[in-house]
Amino acid sequence: MHARLSTIQMDPARIDEAVSEFEEQDLPAFRQIDGFRGFTLLLDRTSGKVVGTSYWNSREQMEASEGEGDRARQRVADRGGSQSPPAVERYEVALDTFVS
Repeated sequence: MHARLSTIQMDPARIDEAVSEFEEQDLPAFRQIDGFRGFTLLLDRTSGKVVGTSYWNSREQMEASEGEGDRARQRVADRGGSQSPPAVERYEVALDTFVS
């Protein structure tokens, strides 16, 4: 399994709006992409730091989803009032304890 981790620094007052719109508009598109395994969103309401991690069956499937990932990240950053571009990191998942 592979994971793409995206970090966005948002205006804390706009986090709820950005998360809600991501859940309603962007997440359904991810669910339709081959190899999508899931998504985790972490946030710090005080600082406005938001970290989203998408999980993929393979590196190739994660790479194939890059375009949709780029568009979703930018939409979330814009909605959240980010003043800097999102940071993106990619990893191989060595261990997970998710329950299916």
